[in-house]
Amino acid sequence: MTVRRNQPWGTAGALAEGAPIATSNAELRVAVARQRTGDAPAMPIGLTGGDLWRVVGAPAGGTDRLRSEHARTAPIDLIEVNADGETHWACIGAVARNSWWRGPVVAAMSAETLGRWRLAPAAHPNDGRLHVLSTGVDQPALGPAQRVLARRRLRLGTHVPHPAIAVRRVQCAQYRFDRPLGLWLDSDRVGRCRELTLTIAPDAAVIVF
Repeated sequence: MTVRRNQPWGTAGALAEGAPIATSNAELRVAVARQRTGDAPAMPIGLTGGDLWRVVGAPAGGTDRLRSEHARTAPIDLIEVNADGETHWACIGAVARNSWWRGPVVAAMSAETLGRWRLAPAAHPNDGRLHVLSTGVDQPALGPAQRVLARRRLRLGTHVPHPAIAVRRVQCAQYRFDRPLGLWLDSDRVGRCRELTLTIAPDAAVIVF
């Protein structure tokens, strides 16, 4: 069951002994991928760092908190990323681009922030929607001066609405680029792709924070 407006998210619940703990985006993505491929048992993943940890309030206390009565357990959505036929998983966001300053840019988010940028102000980690922003794909691209201004506004999330930035909330989005674009998952570059399918997977993992 995905989150509903004006309802509390998650329940009280400590992390089990032996469960994985992620201190960064990369560690969370690896733990999730291992569970999705069956290389590790499906179980809650503790968070003590990374963007998703900051999204849930950056609770202090580290591992001790995860084992305490103050810990909360909640389901999260994942982004299934099919890039030129190869499947990956993202926990926060998938970005396809060659440059921030020119050419097409696609950002698909399951949470609000990625690094210092509040890319998808309306997104929640468990709302069951893929929040996709794009420019230069199905609409005219942002010009250089507009990109400078948009980049400045990214930290506050005030880059949208903008007529040259398309924003969609969908279950799935598909793209075929004229030339390969670089692909970043949760801020880590994983390669390049020409064909890209992004699908939200509701309640696909569980975190403890």
